[in-house]
Amino acid sequence: MKGIKVLGASGSVGKGQYTTCLQITNHTLIDAGNIMQSLGDKATEIDKIFLTHAHLDHIIDIAYLMDNSFTARKKPLKVYALAKSIDAIKKHIFNWEIWPDFSKLNLPGTTTPSCKFIQIEYDNVYDIEEGIKLIPFKSNHTVECCGYVIRSKNGAILFSADTYKNDKIWEIVNREKDIRSIIIDVSFSNGYSQIAKESKHLTPKQLEEEIQKLKRDNVEIYINHLKPPFRSVIINELRSLSFRNTILNNDDILKFEGGVSHSLSDESIKLEKLNRIGLSLSLEKDIDKLLELILVDAKNLTEADGGTLYLLKDDKLFFKVVQTDSLHIKMGGTHGKIKWDPLPLHIDGKPNRKMVAATCALDGSVINIEDVYNVKDFNFEGTQAFDKSTGYRSKSMLVVPLKNHEDKVIGVLQLINKVDNFIGEIKAFDKGDEEITLSLASQAAIAITNNTLIRDLERLLEAFLKSIIYAIGKKSKHTAGHINRMVKLTSMISKAINKDNNYFKDKHFSQNDLKVINWAALMHDIGKLSTPEYIMEKSKKLEGLYDGVEFVRFRIELIKKELEIAFLHGNISKEEMIKEKNNLDKWFLKISESNQGSELLSDKNIKLINDLSKKIYTLNGRVYKVLSKDEAEKLSVKKGTLTDKERQIINDHAKVTVGILEKLPFPEKYKRIPEIAGAHHEKLNGKGYPKGLKGDEISFEARILAIADIFEALTASDRPYKKANPLSVAMKILYFMAKDGDLDKGMVKFFYKSGLYMEYAKKLLPKSSIDEVTVNFDDL
Repeated sequence: MKGIKVLGASGSVGKGQYTTCLQITNHTLIDAGNIMQSLGDKATEIDKIFLTHAHLDHIIDIAYLMDNSFTARKKPLKVYALAKSIDAIKKHIFNWEIWPDFSKLNLPGTTTPSCKFIQIEYDNVYDIEEGIKLIPFKSNHTVECCGYVIRSKNGAILFSADTYKNDKIWEIVNREKDIRSIIIDVSFSNGYSQIAKESKHLTPKQLEEEIQKLKRDNVEIYINHLKPPFRSVIINELRSLSFRNTILNNDDILKFEGGVSHSLSDESIKLEKLNRIGLSLSLEKDIDKLLELILVDAKNLTEADGGTLYLLKDDKLFFKVVQTDSLHIKMGGTHGKIKWDPLPLHIDGKPNRKMVAATCALDGSVINIEDVYNVKDFNFEGTQAFDKSTGYRSKSMLVVPLKNHEDKVIGVLQLINKVDNFIGEIKAFDKGDEEITLSLASQAAIAITNNTLIRDLERLLEAFLKSIIYAIGKKSKHTAGHINRMVKLTSMISKAINKDNNYFKDKHFSQNDLKVINWAALMHDIGKLSTPEYIMEKSKKLEGLYDGVEFVRFRIELIKKELEIAFLHGNISKEEMIKEKNNLDKWFLKISESNQGSELLSDKNIKLINDLSKKIYTLNGRVYKVLSKDEAEKLSVKKGTLTDKERQIINDHAKVTVGILEKLPFPEKYKRIPEIAGAHHEKLNGKGYPKGLKGDEISFEARILAIADIFEALTASDRPYKKANPLSVAMKILYFMAKDGDLDKGMVKFFYKSGLYMEYAKKLLPKSSIDEVTVNFDDL
């Protein structure tokens, strides 16, 4: 056997929905929810049924199987189950009141019971025919219940049975590396989580919590037991999960080595599966994942063992994804680049019709080959060489063009070896395969075209934004440096929160969420395009288009010359001249010191500056002031180099940022960028700007930007107007800002406790800035 067949995958009976039943071999089942409808006459071949538990939806067809096969049986039906399950079935079903007790009815003309119940034990190994083994393990359900590890020489599958949260599942899968697939119960939608808990089933959200315990990334997740009333809601909720999962349907076949094949004998099933795949393709935004998804879905739809997806560019078919399940070959897509040379559509100006994929692209038509070894029109030397080196036998092949909305070929989908996955035989692709693959190819081509267009537009937008940062850098090198470092720190914080299971265990960012945060950080200072360069780069208090202290120096030197002239004319004494010249030199020294802005200006010096603005010299018929009112106002700034008016101009950049971004027509998934970017200077206590938001008015994402923005500014060593703070001082300031209600306390505490501050420091700060942080963040 190549895999197991799903005869029933639903949590109850509905239109086209049947309850749990897995065919392990031609003669063995797990559970008996849908034997008669699925197997029909072949049901009489079943002679072993392994039960998970005694709930009706898992045992019901044992009664009908015995009723239909009793007279035709040559040997008894053996029912393997846990002790309490056997007791329940005998007491409530095979009790002569609900149904005959077939364990007491002998096969016609024999003394052998027609049905035997055999007790199983957890963790025992039960050998089935054809090398298949079943190992029951304890499930977490409302009654005694077991799941099964179904093991073959080609791999293993874990079947959870009906279950709520169960650590045993993940312990087994993490330990036993041959398990390639998990079939797990998701019965209720997220809105019915309490009912799911009480009835011991899972919801999509609960499964997402459970999946965190899975330590492997090469296990496929399959969902069964959906309750029909919740099916459509559950399907939508499962699509939004952070990991890929597949919903099982009747007649699906799970391969032991991984992967699922879908039975498409029913047209309605074909349509449902194709619609589901089309939706999945439209939702997938990662081009590598999309290309791989197209090939995987095409293989599953047609039950192909292998395939290749090519994309057409510059008159060549480039290999994008190559897979052969039976050889465990996976190349391209999410498994790295393929280095094989592309296939040319023309050689020396002539169509390349010796290669089947090239011919398909040239003609834009389907090519269906029953056996590639019996075809002379195409050159399959490469295929035969591959077979010789691997022991593979390439046989049937289906090659389909991918055409976009303009009916232009953009690629080729090539499938090989249609497999009857339950018995392992290779057969030809039929007309139904051609039709379904053409439909998929059409959807795939549209998805690829849309994905490429969206990706190119997003790249253009991101490149445009980065070019704006480049332009800002030409105005202010340190501002561009701030943006780049702040973006890195924002990304570090966001990703750390995503992985955290302590402070923010209920917070999760999707890949799109992370991109929104990253772009908001990239754009947060875009408003500084409107900020005058002399203010952004102001390193001295009197600095404008030039440093005004030189103008003050010139004025003082001029006053000193006028004092000398006044002395020579006999208007003042020599002593007075010397005294005033000394005063001027002393005052200019204080003015120069005050102009630096690197130290906190004392009240005494502020008074001196104000007095000097009133100091007037009348010499030689002219009036001279030491300082103008404007110069005194600038020099009197107590801390830093900016006046209140200039500080407001700087602060207005946040308002301008919002104004610029709100004028951009962001698509829906990026709508929050202006709000997040524009709120990085808001404070939880309402004392921030530009809108004075407070508390919950400030989004979680904007709070991340606020911390990243402030911490980078505190530790930056390239500011022309201030020195960098050492790490200890920067963290102390963050601590007190959180204490004062400026910043989110929990986020600041996480920033410290997670070690992010030190991780950033080691990457981006000079060693001289890194010192010991002694503040106790526990009381935040």
